[in-house]
Amino acid sequence: FGHSHIPWDTTAPGGLRLLNPGSPTDRRRQPFCTFMTAVVTGGELADIRLHQLPRRG
Repeated sequence: FGHSHIPWDTTAPGGLRLLNPGSPTDRRRQPFCTFMTAVVTGGELADIRLHQLPRRG
């Protein structure tokens, strides 16, 4: 799933959270390079953020 380099954040019908951070180095048809950060509090995902990097060149 992560090899697509396409940022993704969704929850499947059964409750499974699917995260793909994209790529900080290879944007693969995306407008920006990206990465994700996650905060876990008390064993639960508390904060997921997708970060865009500035374009190079």
